[in-house]
Amino acid sequence: MEHQKTKVLLIEDDLSTAEIVKAMVGEETHLFDLVWADSLESGLQRVSEGDIELVLLDFGLPDSEGLDTFLRMHDQAPNVAIIPLTGTGDESLALKAVQLGAQDYLFKTSVNKQVLLRAMRYAVERKRIEEELRHAHDELEQRVKERTAELSQANQLLTVQIAERQRAEEELRRLSHRLVQVQEIERRNIARELHDEIGQLLTGLKLVIEMAARSPREQLAESFHRAQALVNDLMGRVRDLSLDLRPAMLDDLGLLHALLWQFERYTKQTAVRVEFSHRGIEGQRLPAEIETAAYRIIQEALTNVARYAAVNDVRVSVSADAEHLAVQIVDHGVGFHPATVLAARASSGLAGMRERAQLLGGTLSLESTPGQGAIISALLPLAE
Repeated sequence: MEHQKTKVLLIEDDLSTAEIVKAMVGEETHLFDLVWADSLESGLQRVSEGDIELVLLDFGLPDSEGLDTFLRMHDQAPNVAIIPLTGTGDESLALKAVQLGAQDYLFKTSVNKQVLLRAMRYAVERKRIEEELRHAHDELEQRVKERTAELSQANQLLTVQIAERQRAEEELRRLSHRLVQVQEIERRNIARELHDEIGQLLTGLKLVIEMAARSPREQLAESFHRAQALVNDLMGRVRDLSLDLRPAMLDDLGLLHALLWQFERYTKQTAVRVEFSHRGIEGQRLPAEIETAAYRIIQEALTNVARYAAVNDVRVSVSADAEHLAVQIVDHGVGFHPATVLAARASSGLAGMRERAQLLGGTLSLESTPGQGAIISALLPLAE
């Protein structure tokens, strides 16, 4: 089957720039069919004919300039992919255009054939996917309306279904909001670590090197040792940051080895000893999502123990059979009211642990009473 060419419209009033772009695209005649317009009005007229899939749009045209150029084209042809061509000083306008619906933007002064063709292919593909999703969404909405009309004869059943749908939508909004919160918290923590820890070490290393360059020869050895110590410290901080994000041992060796490593590291950092028992996970690998969920649930539970339980030891047990992986974390610390703590989702982490289990079709239960410690139990299904 012959591949259909993509019809591309270049709107550019500068003849030399237009010739360069046409030369780049012209070598790919089996993929693109390029036409040229030297003003916005002529470009809008050409787009109105209906066969254009991609517009390469100059921001500075004789009859239009700046963001208004993009807005007029986007209003005229909302289903057409648009890539603004801009100067290096107009990056903010280009970014604004992307926020308003442009697929990409390119700097005239730095564009080359490879970058241009890749951006064109990706822009067309993204626009096609957006249109397919929009059509699918419209069809889905239509089916929902039809189904609602059918169910209007059974008012009681409809009322129950609407209530259930509202609860599901609220849960989805809550999970989506929590996902965004968790992402931002992680990004903020990483940014703070990079700035406060690694950034300071790099600054110190830079100062040592600069001082060494101005120091007498007999002091170079001392400067070298200081720089070496800073580099060693920096390597350690980067390694710790990487391990906090995701330990490679979990992917390479599995859940058991990752937990043993985590418990040793946890005890060194918090002075809380972990009593660990396991069964059925020795010498075998579980599904990756199950191992990740179990590891994160235990990690979050131990973090809460260190922060709030006020204990010197905690007990962790992990066991697996043919159908389930069971995880339990027990402490005899200060305890808490589960309902109260779960209501404060943003800080407890307990809701996130429950969500991890539920997303895999599992369950997570909390048992605690103030002054009598806490038990966190998770049951994750292994069978598909």
